[in-house]
Amino acid sequence: MESEVCADSIIPGTQKIYVKTWGCSHNNSDSEYMAGQLAAFGYKIVDDKKLADLWLLNSCTVKSPAEDHFRNEINLARDLNKYIVIAGCVPQGQPKAEYMQGLSVVGVQQIDRVVEVVEETLKGHSVRLFKQKKSAGMKIGGASLNLPKIRKNPLIEIIAINTGCLNQCTYCKTKHARGELGSYPPEEIVARGKQSFKEGVVEIWLTSEDLGA
Repeated sequence: MESEVCADSIIPGTQKIYVKTWGCSHNNSDSEYMAGQLAAFGYKIVDDKKLADLWLLNSCTVKSPAEDHFRNEINLARDLNKYIVIAGCVPQGQPKAEYMQGLSVVGVQQIDRVVEVVEETLKGHSVRLFKQKKSAGMKIGGASLNLPKIRKNPLIEIIAINTGCLNQCTYCKTKHARGELGSYPPEEIVARGKQSFKEGVVEIWLTSEDLGA
């Protein structure tokens, strides 16, 4: 007599993911990295949000309209019964906001763990990763620059050379999200640039919150 085989109904890497980004070029680079990792794992990145199983929403906190659009997109995803993972400066800077409660979060320095967060979210779990990356006790730029990437423009590589800021502007909420300055070693930035040219890129954008630093 054959025994029954019970299989998990969630097979990671088979679902469709919709990625939406608000804000600066740094945010766009983060989304390109997250999409690249998800695609490398097997997930299909789609432009049609209604076809997606999960929405990855990468937010911006600099201007109120962008944050309002982010909130509206979360509400729409809930209305459509989509799985939701949020990222970017809004949840990092104000993690206790009521409209984000119960949602999984990829912190601004944790984008290299997006596959893990998506997997757990599709299982019905809520995962929140906010920790800063450090080396020898010092904050660094963030996740590795060598991660796979799906570029919005295949001819342009956006390289974040640091994250955070040295200033203390009272009107700026980004400092609360990105924190103190943390930089990538110059050799890692140069290596990423060289690799990008090998992949057909013809233009490089250097980005950060405090590029003058």
